[in-house]
Amino acid sequence: MMFRTHIIFAFFFYLLFISCFSLQLNVMFALVLCFGSILPDIDSPSSFINSRFLLGIGRTVAKFSAHRGFWHSIFGLLPFLIAGFFLALWLNFSAIYILALSLGYMLHLAADSFNVSGIKWLWKSGHIRGPIRTGGVFEQVFFIALIAGTFYIIMGAHGLQNVTSFFSK
Repeated sequence: MMFRTHIIFAFFFYLLFISCFSLQLNVMFALVLCFGSILPDIDSPSSFINSRFLLGIGRTVAKFSAHRGFWHSIFGLLPFLIAGFFLALWLNFSAIYILALSLGYMLHLAADSFNVSGIKWLWKSGHIRGPIRTGGVFEQVFFIALIAGTFYIIMGAHGLQNVTSFFSK
């Protein structure tokens, strides 16, 4: 999947969750969740996250990794969880953002499970694949459906007049 599909996929599920449980939108949580949703692509040298955010670090990781290998498994999340835990202690920030990063990461894996290449959830086993080709027509349809669903949740929960108030909370 393309980075934009991963981001809207994560954001859609976040909005669906907070709507179902009548929770308030937490913008920082949403941003960290969306960042986590593109983080597994650290194993691809030309990925959005490596070309825009991680630059040298991500490209170095990509040189020693196969795309959709270790970083596209639940084990690839562990180094980020450990680093996040120590950062939370050191910088004294809420562990809720480690949850956001983890959920975003897992949603990336879920979305890539719909791809024809699929992923191995357990790194060496648990291969799951679906019918969608990266950048193909079905991914474009999936992306548009997620955008439509996102707007439906926002407008359904708050009405068209209150959409701006939804994001200002």
